[in-house]
Amino acid sequence: MPKLIDHAQRDREIGEAAMRVLARDGLVALSVRKVAEEAGLATASLRRAFPTQAALRSFCLDGIRSAVADRLRRLDGDGGRFVIAMLEELLPLDEVRRTELMVQLQLGSLALTDGSLAPSVRELSGGVRRVCDAAIAELVRVGEVPASVDAAFEGDRLHALLDGLALRLLWSTDSDAGARARTMLERHFRMLGRGDG
Repeated sequence: MPKLIDHAQRDREIGEAAMRVLARDGLVALSVRKVAEEAGLATASLRRAFPTQAALRSFCLDGIRSAVADRLRRLDGDGGRFVIAMLEELLPLDEVRRTELMVQLQLGSLALTDGSLAPSVRELSGGVRRVCDAAIAELVRVGEVPASVDAAFEGDRLHALLDGLALRLLWSTDSDAGARARTMLERHFRMLGRGDG
């Protein structure tokens, strides 16, 4: 009897292997052969699932978006602590999130010249912006930030702050960098709540 293949699971494994190759060896190493080797698959199997490099690259970006969305859905709570937990899911505070950011940056830079990747990159960035907007809305809802705040502007500003923190954390070798990033977010929201933002 032929072995049944869980195609969704195999695709996830391929996506994870591609992300490991990108994070470890860089964009130039992302080839069908290298990813197949990393995933422990025959090259032909990988080509059937992802006939082009563009399809594999887009799958990686979509996989990041899906993984972050899953983590966010599992969060529970409200107010400032909940907001900080949401935003921490977008920061490279562990190896998984660090790999996600490295892949996003590499494929994002490629999207500047490869139009086929641009929609996935824009969707990923749009997802970050939606989380930032949801964070501001939650702080307003629980009264930690005044309802008179310019929510669109504050969503933009938070998105910029988060992007900067993500890059800073990616390059930091300080063991307390994550704690400092959390403190920066907390202070930002306190200032916003006092109206000094």
